[in-house]
Amino acid sequence: MSPSIDTLFSQNLKVPHAAFSINSKKRMEIGINAIKGLTPISHVACHFDVSRKFVYEQKEKALEGINQAFGESVKDSGNVLFHIPVTKKWLEQTLLGLIFICRSSYQGVIEFFRDLFDYDISKGTIHNIVYKHLNVAKEINQRQDLSRVTVGLHDEIYQAGNPVLVGCCARSTYCYLLKFEEVCDANSWGVHLLDLKEKQRLAPDFTVIDGGQAARKGQQDAWSEIPAHGDVFHALKPFLELVIFLENRALVALKIVDDLNHQIKGRKGKWKDENNRLTLYCKLLEAEDAGKRAASLADDINILYKWLKNDILSLIGPSYAVRQELLMFVVEQLRSLESLYPLKIGPVRTYLENHMNNLLAFVPIMEMYFHEIALEFEVPLTSVVAMYELKGMPSASKKHWKKYNELQAALKQKFYWIESMVNEVLEGTVRANSLVENLNSRLRTYFTLRRELGNEYLEFLQFFLNHRRFMRSTCSKRVGKSPTELLTGVKHKHWLEMLHFELFKQAA
Repeated sequence: MSPSIDTLFSQNLKVPHAAFSINSKKRMEIGINAIKGLTPISHVACHFDVSRKFVYEQKEKALEGINQAFGESVKDSGNVLFHIPVTKKWLEQTLLGLIFICRSSYQGVIEFFRDLFDYDISKGTIHNIVYKHLNVAKEINQRQDLSRVTVGLHDEIYQAGNPVLVGCCARSTYCYLLKFEEVCDANSWGVHLLDLKEKQRLAPDFTVIDGGQAARKGQQDAWSEIPAHGDVFHALKPFLELVIFLENRALVALKIVDDLNHQIKGRKGKWKDENNRLTLYCKLLEAEDAGKRAASLADDINILYKWLKNDILSLIGPSYAVRQELLMFVVEQLRSLESLYPLKIGPVRTYLENHMNNLLAFVPIMEMYFHEIALEFEVPLTSVVAMYELKGMPSASKKHWKKYNELQAALKQKFYWIESMVNEVLEGTVRANSLVENLNSRLRTYFTLRRELGNEYLEFLQFFLNHRRFMRSTCSKRVGKSPTELLTGVKHKHWLEMLHFELFKQAA
């Protein structure tokens, strides 16, 4: 038998190491202490009588275990989550979802089916599938009772030069009018509004319309007894643009004065000559005079704009009679300044003058409600008006709380009831057609995908917009509900189920 050779390697194997005898529980404890970082690695190694290298190894193993537990490994990402029974019906509802939910074009649908399903579909097939369900959508639109619409908002949106007439409910956002027309005139508006009144009982208390004469004339012909209020936004926006224009002109005039002053202080070149300096001083005097006039005009117009915005057309403000006087004063002041910039001031003054009564139409309605509240609770009208004025005071001011305490002492237990009723009036007051403008912005994302619009497509789009449920909204009452549910107060099926589709549900 050959004698055994005691090499250095075999000797090292025989040396007992503390790490070899550490069980898995201790190793985990070492790894956790290293990950926490509360104790230096050298101290951890000393405490467990191991090397720092060993501590780092346990730390890496612990981190790897955490990643495997909470991270998605390559193996897990390939697991089948659930199976979908791909039938012809399922492909049809997927196609409709792509077009209306995802706002996809026909070409986008073709590409989606090709790349994700390895399935060829033509534009003609897509068109046929959409129009296959059109009659159901159209029937649902036409049988909707619109008698619950109390305030209507009307506007038009143009696509490739052609108008689309739009009308919706101010409370529920239900779109009751979405029609393509060749021209936007009073006859087009009147025919559709009269049709909605006779067939679907649409008769709001009033409507809010911008300065468009066609919509107003059409409503007057179809609904002679229903008033059309003015839109506050379309009165304030051009006025604000006028203020910005005049302020920019004033800044330019002041810049000219600064430049001339700079030339006078640093007289060089030709300005050293006495005659040239005299010319420069004359220019400076003229520029200073022009700057003062421009700044004064900008300040005057800005004051008029603030009166219009914060007092005359504001939700909380003076009485109807006072607002009328103030609006007439603003119009007269604009008329006196119109000769300075007729192309800029003229249109603003004309709009306010022509729509003077329409713009303030919301105020008598509020005053009527305040009178009814006073009669219901048997309190003086002045107390209700004082509660209304209290809502316009900053809550941090002493004046607000002084008036608050006075009203509470005078109204006693009726105070909170009257306060809630006044809040309800303020929340329900409509002064602008901003909601229909918002609807137009959503419609634009659909219209840009199509070269031409047709009333059939708009009929289907109207059905979808009215029966899809809001996922988010600044108004919390609308979240999780569709415009139809907000209008009727009755829950309905999913819009695809209303088209006789069966929604896919994962197996439990």
